[in-house]
Amino acid sequence: MCQRIARSKVNHPCACGMQGVGMIEVLLALLIFATAMSGLVATQLVGKKAVGEALQRSQASMLAQDLLERMRGNPGELAIYAERVLGDASRALAPPAADCSLANCRPTQLARYDLWQWELLLLGASELEGSYRLGGLVSPRACISFAGNRFSLTLNWLGPEVRALAVAPGCPLAGEGLYDAPDKPPGNNLRRRALTVSTALGGVPQ
Repeated sequence: MCQRIARSKVNHPCACGMQGVGMIEVLLALLIFATAMSGLVATQLVGKKAVGEALQRSQASMLAQDLLERMRGNPGELAIYAERVLGDASRALAPPAADCSLANCRPTQLARYDLWQWELLLLGASELEGSYRLGGLVSPRACISFAGNRFSLTLNWLGPEVRALAVAPGCPLAGEGLYDAPDKPPGNNLRRRALTVSTALGGVPQ
């Protein structure tokens, strides 16, 4: 009887009730869909950050190995590589006088060219798409030092998220606020990521 009344468009309480049920079902479906999509987006963001972290650490490992091989290939000039802090774009090394990719260089020239070229890799300045830098590390700092006959390289970069514990300082410029969480006291370094490589090299400067 209620269906016959609805079809004939008679103004009856039964017909109005059936029309309201359809609207509620649509709203509930939209609510469920929105909740599911928000969870999916949150999962994708977490995954993207994890992938970004892994890529940066992998890049840091390759950069450390690259510099180590350059130094092993030029063992007589390790003093030129020593006690360096690289990665500050505002104080980047100037291009060397000799371009060792075009001509044979003396060992001292090769060492300076190596450092200049490696800093470009560290900053991502050697891989460009328009004005956008590809590769490299985010806000990097690299410290090169020697202790006895051991070479040590510490690479620092900016992580996307705050960590519960700060990474122990390993670079003189790590406490300048570059890696600080903005809502914490200065020098907290809670967004600092670090990779340290230490190995023995012959011909280390004393």
